Amino acid sequence: MLNTPLPPGAPAAPSHPPKLVVTASAIVSALGYLLWLRVSGADAVRRGVVTAALFIALDVALVALFWRASTNGAVARRTARALRLLAGAAAVGLVGRSLALVPGLAGAGGPDGSIADLFLVASYPLTLAAFLAFPMGARTTHRWKLLFDAGMVVSGVGAALWYFVLRETAASGIASPLGVALALVYPLADLLILVTIVTVLLRRPIEDHRHALNWIAVSATLGVIDDLFRSLLLAGSGPFAPVWADALHFAAGIALVVSAELFLRAPRDADRARATPPDGRFISALPFLAAGASYALLLTVAVRSWVSPLSELAIGAVVVSCFLGARQLLAMRQQAAIVAEETLHASEARFRSLVQQSSDLIFVLDAHGVIQFASTSSSRIIGYDPAALVGVALSALSDPEDAAHVSAFVEMAARLPGVSPLAEWRLRRPDGHSVVVEAIASNLLADPAVGGVVLNARDVGERKALLDQLAHQAFHDPLTGLANRALFRDRVTHAITLARRQARAVTVLYLDLDDFKQVNDSYGHAEGDRLLTLIAARLRACARSTDTVARLGGDEFAVLVEDADSSLSATRLVERIREQMSYPFTLAHGDVSMTASIGSAATLDGGLDEVLRYADVAMYVAKRSGRGQHRAFEMGMLERGAL
Repeated sequence: MLNTPLPPGAPAAPSHPPKLVVTASAIVSALGYLLWLRVSGADAVRRGVVTAALFIALDVALVALFWRASTNGAVARRTARALRLLAGAAAVGLVGRSLALVPGLAGAGGPDGSIADLFLVASYPLTLAAFLAFPMGARTTHRWKLLFDAGMVVSGVGAALWYFVLRETAASGIASPLGVALALVYPLADLLILVTIVTVLLRRPIEDHRHALNWIAVSATLGVIDDLFRSLLLAGSGPFAPVWADALHFAAGIALVVSAELFLRAPRDADRARATPPDGRFISALPFLAAGASYALLLTVAVRSWVSPLSELAIGAVVVSCFLGARQLLAMRQQAAIVAEETLHASEARFRSLVQQSSDLIFVLDAHGVIQFASTSSSRIIGYDPAALVGVALSALSDPEDAAHVSAFVEMAARLPGVSPLAEWRLRRPDGHSVVVEAIASNLLADPAVGGVVLNARDVGERKALLDQLAHQAFHDPLTGLANRALFRDRVTHAITLARRQARAVTVLYLDLDDFKQVNDSYGHAEGDRLLTLIAARLRACARSTDTVARLGGDEFAVLVEDADSSLSATRLVERIREQMSYPFTLAHGDVSMTASIGSAATLDGGLDEVLRYADVAMYVAKRSGRGQHRAFEMGMLERGAL
């Protein structure tokens, strides 16, 4: 079953190994053929006919598999085009093998080339184009360098093949020049295919078809070995060579079948591409190995077949080339060292610039919390010269109450890998003032470039002051600084809860200024606000530290009284308030006398809303009774419709 992309968020389907049915059939057929060849001892004509027939069947399977894989919607468009090219290469090879079978059936086979070889050779450019058509990642090296490297490898191996395999064959007249050329073309073409596919793998295809491409590389490798082995046979190998040669030939073809079935059975989406490119050191060394093999061959020939002065010149050229290669290698290593050093200096300069310009306080500590490095921001934040901090324990800079906390934080950061949680403590400045900092630590003790715990800290004093200010504004009256309605209701709720546990009551006073509107009308709102602040100050002076004084809005105030006998305390508080209100208030335009109507309510049974409502009712009853009056709530006030 073909793989199809899963919708986002869907669970991944369990992966099953692909069923390589065609591969298994090909292996069984190849083993049967090799067994028949070993047992029957068939002549070259019969062996050629059976071999061609089997490879025709392999080519048919390759054409069908690669073409079907190219029609799979799970592969990218460029991958589908590459698979069609592989199918075309297999089709061209199929035509060539079919043509090769015709003279075999007629009993006129021979070692020299024929029209069938034109088709077989034509399949190589198609295969090469297919490999280059696969969508690949970013180029790892320059295109011309890849071409030069491939040329060096092909030239070096071709020279070795010519000297050790084909030279004596051409000189003996066993094969025609065309046959010798074909014997050289096939291994070099396979070698070029191998270098190309390895290069493709190094450039990391965008889609994860690496297993399928690896099998193509295996096929190309076996093809090179097979063609080299057949060339040795042309020079005169033993009687059992055909079995092993055909085994290699079949192995190369079966590897292609495996690749085709992997493309067909297990396509991979581009989203699951491999993130780590393979190691390219082996393929990068191939050109140098080819050059070394060529020079070794030249040196061997110059010594064995001494021809003066050509041999002396050849040896001199080899020696000069060795020195040149050594010089080039040394220059490459020096260049790599220079680049690495420049990169390190640039990185250090960038790091130093970032650290020096950072507004945060940056320390590098050892495992015991001793400062090894301090950024220049330390002079601005905590008032110490950075150089003077080196060798000083971080806990010694902290507030004495936070020293143990700082030591425990550094110990935890040095023991655990990764980044620590946020911590907050106070650092002492030379003038004795404290700076509240928020810090985070990164354990880089194992990093040789750092070798310590990196501590980043920032001054959060202004932020905490702003948060405190915002919190104060949210629960306090901006004009008088008293608690506002929200805070007062919260305090009353908690007081009622506590009072019920202790079986006692809480008392709430409501105050409303008498004729306050006349002050605003006569003197203006600014003077009215000043009068409110003066009244708030007297109320705060009358209340105890355990009481809560609040401004509910306008000229309305409230006081929460909580103690064992809140009613008695409230009565005494009312007396103090009335006494303080009897004294005039000094404004810009003269003294003003003010009175306040006060209502009080104390309850064990009622909740928050009931207590506040009862105090409000009592306050309105007091206001109707005259100026400066106080009334305690009674249930009859509700029955008489006090509201």
